[in-house]
Amino acid sequence: MTGRTLPDIVKQARDEAKAILTALEQAGHPQTNQSSSVYLGLVAVQKRLAALGSPRFGEVAADLEQLVGLCVGKLERLKPMLDEAVRVARTRPR
Repeated sequence: MTGRTLPDIVKQARDEAKAILTALEQAGHPQTNQSSSVYLGLVAVQKRLAALGSPRFGEVAADLEQLVGLCVGKLERLKPMLDEAVRVARTRPR
């Protein structure tokens, strides 16, 4: 998973979060609200990345770390992508 850009990783995580959210909504699963929060958080991070530009990607690392903390239960499969996003964000100059 090396060599990917932060926007690419966040987009993949957002797409996966949307798929999880859709499945949970259809099943009436109790984790739907938490899944929605993660999805919307990733949408917000994606918008910030577009506005910030690559020299300032490190500014979203804390937001991504918060989203990692929400990845329990059905959302755990997002953790590796979000952990990678945090690592990539932290390696970018601020």
